[in-house]
Amino acid sequence: MRLYPKMTLIIGCMFMAILIILLLSFQYSIMNSFSALEEKQVSRELMRAEHMIREDISSLSEVAADWAEWDMMYDFVVSQSPDFFPDNFASSTFTAQKIRYLLIQDFGGNLVIGKGLDDHDNLVDISPDIIGSLQNETGLGSGKQSGILTCNNQAYLFAHNPVLLTDKKGPSRGTLVVARPLDDDAISIISEKLHQNVTTRVLTPDEKRRVHVGSHTLVSEDRIIAETHLFDVFGEPALLLRVEEVRELYESGLVTRDFLFFSLLLLAVSFMGIAITLINLIVIAPLGELNNELIKVGKSGLLSGRINISRTDEIGDLGRSINQMLEQIEQAVEQRHATEQRLSRLIALAEEGICLVSPERHIWFANPKLAAMFGMTPQELIGRDIMTLLLSERWDGKITAELFQDQPAYQEYHTRKKDGTDLYVKVITAPYPLEKQEDGHLCVISDITTFKDNEKALLLSNKKLGLLGSMTRHDIVNQLTTIRGMLGLVHRKTTDEVVLNLVESAEEAAERINKHIEFTKEYQKAGIQAPIWQNLQTCWNLAYAMTKKKGLTFSYKGGSFEVYADQLLQKVFYNLIDNSLKHGKSVFYITIKTTFVGKDLAIIYEDDGEGIPDNMKDRVFERGIGSGTGWGLFFAREVLSLTDIAISETGTFGIGARFEIIVPEGGFRPSDTMAQDP
Repeated sequence: MRLYPKMTLIIGCMFMAILIILLLSFQYSIMNSFSALEEKQVSRELMRAEHMIREDISSLSEVAADWAEWDMMYDFVVSQSPDFFPDNFASSTFTAQKIRYLLIQDFGGNLVIGKGLDDHDNLVDISPDIIGSLQNETGLGSGKQSGILTCNNQAYLFAHNPVLLTDKKGPSRGTLVVARPLDDDAISIISEKLHQNVTTRVLTPDEKRRVHVGSHTLVSEDRIIAETHLFDVFGEPALLLRVEEVRELYESGLVTRDFLFFSLLLLAVSFMGIAITLINLIVIAPLGELNNELIKVGKSGLLSGRINISRTDEIGDLGRSINQMLEQIEQAVEQRHATEQRLSRLIALAEEGICLVSPERHIWFANPKLAAMFGMTPQELIGRDIMTLLLSERWDGKITAELFQDQPAYQEYHTRKKDGTDLYVKVITAPYPLEKQEDGHLCVISDITTFKDNEKALLLSNKKLGLLGSMTRHDIVNQLTTIRGMLGLVHRKTTDEVVLNLVESAEEAAERINKHIEFTKEYQKAGIQAPIWQNLQTCWNLAYAMTKKKGLTFSYKGGSFEVYADQLLQKVFYNLIDNSLKHGKSVFYITIKTTFVGKDLAIIYEDDGEGIPDNMKDRVFERGIGSGTGWGLFFAREVLSLTDIAISETGTFGIGARFEIIVPEGGFRPSDTMAQDP
């Protein structure tokens, strides 16, 4: 997606998210507040309606008390004068007091008089049905009572008062009951006063059983209703009082919400248009111009091409940064070309064969030296499997895997040139990226045929020299044995002290000659065979096992290491033990331990003998130094030096000898490491 529609989409989504958040906030905060306010309002109106009904009941109770506690009424209950009622009561009296029915009973419960208003507000006798209902429902005793009664699915407000004298003294001669129905007309008067839709109805028996105390509200989309239950004089639920109100406040809130939404939507669309236009003018259009300039530079194919930019804002800075980048790229390409030319000349003039090999082991590039090495031309080598050059016979995948690894590798091969001449080569390979985005290998191939021929000649010479030395030592030993035998005969045949002294001197000289010959035999072995990895503790155990002297304690307290050394390492330890026994005088304890000196391994040899004087610590490793043959420690240093292992004496004279053998890093490893010999 391009920048212009992407910016439009981002700005549009941002404004839509803001609108949705605002609308949700309005809906769940303000509209919910409106709903709560409406519920509170309708609950308050419900309480007012209930209060007005209670006031009507209280008004009836006052009227009943006024009429019942009256001396003339007290006399009327007994006299039952026919003139009493017409003289004191009229229809206007009932209308003014909001009374529909008047019922007077004597003390025995017998009806004295029952009057009421008809539909035209005329004063008439109460029908027997109504009289019976009122008598049955108001059988409450002789005390004062007022409240709500229900009979024949009709609710009545009534007041019951005993007939007494004006001073409220008695005894009571009966009861007076006033009542009026709580019908639609009465409720409409309450509705008009409250300006609300108030309704009541008598509860069914099922509703009476499921009634709960308190009021509750019912909310719909356009109306809100508050309901409560009114209890009769017996404390039983009788009526359902309901106040219903149109949700004008909520509807006004909805209108306000819609107006706010469309206003914000219009504002957002306007702002989006202005913002997108400004972004297009300030950012996108200049970027388009910058892109066109870059396209021109790209089509020119010249690294010297530059962008024409005259702006001083951030886009101008971007253009100038691009020009700087193009300048740096131009310089880098020029340097690369120069480096490639130098490298090409270097590869062409190199004395080593160099080639690049693809992942399929095919030669991708070869220098002239490699072609000359195999008696071919560079064109003949391109595309050829390099293993057909390195091996004259068939090969398996293991040989190829050993040469081409993820790290530098080294191998030597015996192969043949194109004309069949023997050729020995040394091959060093390393991973190298090719131009085709493939991971190939760089191979450096050296002709070591001359070296191999010299090596064979040297081995042959060593073999001949060894054979000559062995034959010479054998002949010398035979002649020396003859001389020593003759000296022994002379020693037994004469008693002349002078002659005997001369014979003993000759025998000692013969013994020294024999020891020198034995040393040359051992020294000849040093360096003949290639060094190998040897277990340090095993060499020590074999060395002290060769010691014949008893009463000595040998211990190994070193770590588990293998040392890369000449195969005469065991002889080195034997010579150290022999040196301790010959020159340490009273030696009883010899030990080996190891420690680290930096990254090197130090092998510490210690005994509890006399030790070596300070002026002899360096000279003991020289040839011929010492009271013996003078070859033991010299031989040990020579054997160790073949693999760059150093030895020195660091003990204290009078306490014991201490030899430190320092094995350099790479010349030792843990004994559990399985590695090939270098």
